[in-house]
Amino acid sequence: MMDVAADRDEPAANQGYGLALSGGGMRAAVFHLGVLRCLATRSALEKVTRLSTVSGGSLVAGAVISASGLKWPASSVYLTTTYPALRELLTTRDLFSLRALGVGGVLRNNIRLLHGRANILVDLLHHQWKIDAKLSDLPESPVWWINTTCIETGKNWRFSKREMGDWKFGRHYAPPFDLAEAMAASAAVPYVIGALQFKIPQSGWYATDPATRAPLNPIIPSLNTVRLWDGGAYENLGLEPLYKASQGLIGCDFMICSDASGPLPTEQSRPLAKLLKGQLASPRLFDVTSDQIRALRSRMFMDSVTRGDIRGVLLRMGNSMRDLDIKTGVTRPAAEYDNFLSDKEAAMAATYPTDLNSLSPIAFDRIARHGHEVADATLTAYAPQFS
Repeated sequence: MMDVAADRDEPAANQGYGLALSGGGMRAAVFHLGVLRCLATRSALEKVTRLSTVSGGSLVAGAVISASGLKWPASSVYLTTTYPALRELLTTRDLFSLRALGVGGVLRNNIRLLHGRANILVDLLHHQWKIDAKLSDLPESPVWWINTTCIETGKNWRFSKREMGDWKFGRHYAPPFDLAEAMAASAAVPYVIGALQFKIPQSGWYATDPATRAPLNPIIPSLNTVRLWDGGAYENLGLEPLYKASQGLIGCDFMICSDASGPLPTEQSRPLAKLLKGQLASPRLFDVTSDQIRALRSRMFMDSVTRGDIRGVLLRMGNSMRDLDIKTGVTRPAAEYDNFLSDKEAAMAATYPTDLNSLSPIAFDRIARHGHEVADATLTAYAPQFS
């Protein structure tokens, strides 16, 4: 029988950096690209050993790895090749819109537009972004957890190169699915894109210890299929695979959480009407619940950092350089702020619509620069090892 314990994704010892990339559509994807660019300028991408992503974070991580030859890019490769390639992609190609489908695609997918939009997203990831790999093709390092939410169990169902499942349903150690399927499930906003259904293998499942994730005994799955929603329905920051209050950091000794969640909308959304424009507008109750969960999780994480239980930083979208200086006690001459995005531009970046459309070059550069500046200022203040 296969040695399951030896095939798990846990390292022998915690080392390196963990990176959690939140959801938030293309706004989040571009903000995270700016954060990665900051890390690359500090030659830090090579030290990332764990990666956990949700929704827009999953989309951009898949794009980064695919654009880098199915490898996690070295810092120099990211700066010279990966980042420019993704800037070109994200400013020229919609990922999910009527324009991306075209007239022929709308006619072919008329039924799926009502009842199978997550499957359309899988197709568009293949055709628009050229995401053609299997999960098994992913690099060994960093270990990448793609977070979704299982409707049947209500738990955090994760995909990786060597594992899928959740603690309640069970775990399988040879996921047979395409990377695009896992990415689409992670971004399948409830009621807007909708759940992606997976026909799962009927053998190779194990019950696991909820605390340690160690396999306990083989099981027969209770269902033939599972429906997976956006990972943000469970938790939009992607913290859980890398950090638990009772355990501390998992698989890393320093964690960077990049939070590009948008502000809570002030008005009631109309999901289907906005979907036709390419916007991902979920029902109000989901927005309120997601915002509250994000606030609680980020507060728990930062409490652990403040107490010294763990080492890490939270990079929060929407903080201008002036905001960050106030929080970190930095004083600058007034004229020096001309070198950074203004307070207004930082707010514009944070309130960019949550959609899967291409961005204008101006919007892309503003949001990516915002990610770079937030990461640079936060790491300089709180993580001297990055300087």
